[in-house]
Amino acid sequence: MRTPYSILLASVAACYAQVEDGSVAVTHSLCTPSTSACIPGGRIPITTFNYGGNNTFTMNLGDVPFLQSSSSAGPVTLQTNLGLNKASFDILTSGADFKGITQVQLLRAPRASTGAGDEVCPPSANCPVVALYKQSTDGVADQQIVLKSQVPNLIDLVDQTNHNIVFEVTVQGTAPQPTLWDASFTMDLALSARAGLP
Repeated sequence: MRTPYSILLASVAACYAQVEDGSVAVTHSLCTPSTSACIPGGRIPITTFNYGGNNTFTMNLGDVPFLQSSSSAGPVTLQTNLGLNKASFDILTSGADFKGITQVQLLRAPRASTGAGDEVCPPSANCPVVALYKQSTDGVADQQIVLKSQVPNLIDLVDQTNHNIVFEVTVQGTAPQPTLWDASFTMDLALSARAGLP
C-alpha cells in the first residue's frame, strides 16, 4: 500500500494535476499461511471476535505531506479523497458459511492488537465505525458478507504522526460449523487527488 499511494500523491504535488484510481484492493487474511484455519468454530456464540490479534491490521499511506482532505502548499491547494467502495468478509474454509453471523463492523482502531486477549476496541472505546453489516437489515449471508461504508473519506482517519490507519474487524453471532475456520477481509478503495492553483 505504501508505494502506490506515495507515488500517486507525490505526482499530484509535482504536476499540479489530477490522479484517480477507482479501485485498489487491500486484503487481510485472519490466519497465517502456515495455519490456514485458526479461528474457533463449532456454532459457538461469538461475543468478542479476537484471535491472536489478527483481527487488527494496519494500512500505511506513505511518508507524503498531503494526507489531509484539503491542504495547501504555497499557492497550490490539494484535495484528497480516499473512499471505501465496499468491504467484504470472505470464508476461506470449505464447508463453512456466515449464516450465523448477525453483525460485522470494520472499526478505526487507536492501535494494533498485541495478541490474543488484547481487545483494542471494546464497546466503551467508541471506535469510529468505518463499514457495517447487520443481518437484520442486510439479509442472511453465506460465503461472503458485504459491509456498507459509513465514512465518506478515509483520509480523515489517518494518524498524522505515522501516516497509518489501523483497522479492527469485530463480529457478532454464531461461529461457522467447522471446528476451525479461516476468513479474509478485503477493502476496495478509490483514490482521488486534485491539485491546482486558486
